[in-house]
Amino acid sequence: MTEDELSLPDGWSSLLPVDGDATNDAPEQAGLERLEEDWLPRFAARQRWYAAKGEPPRRLALMDYARWGSPDGGNLLALVCTQDEAQTRYFIPLAIDWNGAVQPAEAGAVVGQIVRPGRRGVLKDAFAVPGFCREWVSAMRHHVELPCLRGRMAWSSTSAFAGSVPDDLSALPVRALGTESSNTTMRLGERLLLKIYRRLHAGVHPELELGRFLTDVAHFRHAVPLLGSAEYRAEDGRSTTLALLQDYVENQGDGWHYTLDYLRRFLAEAAAPAHAGSASAGHESFLGLVRILGQRTGELHRALSRSTGDPVFEPEVATDGDRRAWVARVHDDARVSLDLLARRLPILNAALGAEASALLGARDALDAWIGRHPPPPSQVLKTRYHGDYHLGQVLLTDQDFVIIDFEGEPARPLAERREKHCPLRDVASMLRSFNYAMHSALAAAGSEERAAEHAKLGRQWERATRVAFLRAYRNAVDSARLYGTWRDAQQLIELFLMEKALYELRYELDHRPDWASIPLKGIRNILSDRPRGIDPITPS
Repeated sequence: MTEDELSLPDGWSSLLPVDGDATNDAPEQAGLERLEEDWLPRFAARQRWYAAKGEPPRRLALMDYARWGSPDGGNLLALVCTQDEAQTRYFIPLAIDWNGAVQPAEAGAVVGQIVRPGRRGVLKDAFAVPGFCREWVSAMRHHVELPCLRGRMAWSSTSAFAGSVPDDLSALPVRALGTESSNTTMRLGERLLLKIYRRLHAGVHPELELGRFLTDVAHFRHAVPLLGSAEYRAEDGRSTTLALLQDYVENQGDGWHYTLDYLRRFLAEAAAPAHAGSASAGHESFLGLVRILGQRTGELHRALSRSTGDPVFEPEVATDGDRRAWVARVHDDARVSLDLLARRLPILNAALGAEASALLGARDALDAWIGRHPPPPSQVLKTRYHGDYHLGQVLLTDQDFVIIDFEGEPARPLAERREKHCPLRDVASMLRSFNYAMHSALAAAGSEERAAEHAKLGRQWERATRVAFLRAYRNAVDSARLYGTWRDAQQLIELFLMEKALYELRYELDHRPDWASIPLKGIRNILSDRPRGIDPITPS
């Protein structure tokens, strides 16, 4: 055995005796330490879902685990935790494979080489094993419960499971989708998506909670159906969501890419001599889709405002304290965002630096603007809502939309993502997404001699898109009494637009400083005048 190999003569029992106490056996303890201090940290650091990029954790200690399968092979469903101040938890199920063969596509899933007398194999991420993924889905069908060393794991299904999951899973091909970020997503056959949460947060996950409600209670047809789930239940009773099974929705791509493609074609046609001066008159087919998007957004908010008796989803009337807290939050966001902007100022290029300096010089004007936009005293409902709503969260499906990804903003704590709030926050987020699409398309056009003309056309498109979306949204929710008058809704949307733009500024400064110009321009436009397209409108 070499230094790069781990000896597992008795499979998992070589590391983890049945009683769970490996501290009394020196070889077992040495192997477990090697797994926790070397192999798992190196494996995690290579994954896109690992939170601390660039530097592997010093140790990923087993917090709890369950065995699944035969003792010498099989799987270890491991929940691990960093041994630092953050105490970040991850879900890393491990599979022993004594076949030893690793396909090129599986190379990133290999944790390390293992040996036993007369045989070599590999330790790998269990979700890279097709049979494991199928067993995971089967456990949801049968509502399996599995004891762990300390807690339990439990699988369950919704009412939609039987109509979407075939009885025989053995023939379903399994492949990873190349879109992982904080999660891992596996596609089984043509209909099933298994979404595995890697970075764990104690508490019911909003995507599970909202998925169950929209699938089993509201029967909302324009959200991706939830079929099943897997959870870890600790000794203290708290649940942690490990995975979701969703129905795959055939689609033509998400709203973000569709919109960018449309704008790029539009700007290219506008530059052609045959279309000069007339290109801004169109958009009707695109605006037709935007009206459908506004309608589906309103229908989602109506579904989430239903009174069902479930306190987790029961709508509440916002109090004066709620309204004061909403304004105070935006004041705090402004302070934190401008302080960060001041610290980042030296690294910004000249053009961005000038925009940043202008906003920093308008700090008092920003505070005054926020102070002039308290939510109206009329009745406003607090409900559950999407929480991270933008064009990338809607799939285009045969001239319609399906809404996906109800996780909420990943940077916010889980408890905050589950809180009720004014659903017009989603509306403001989608309007900001239209603005991002416009600026992204203008940057891609890259024509300096036509920059002013393109910018004018982009602003005209954005205004038309906003008005179409808002009119359809208002028509869809008008009888739901989510807010008082439309003028009240307008004031709320403006406040939440500022909140969202400030969030975007912090995100871009931390992750993509060159993109900070988009929220900087957005904040400036909100300060200078009424946001385009938020003017009072009447139902069509």
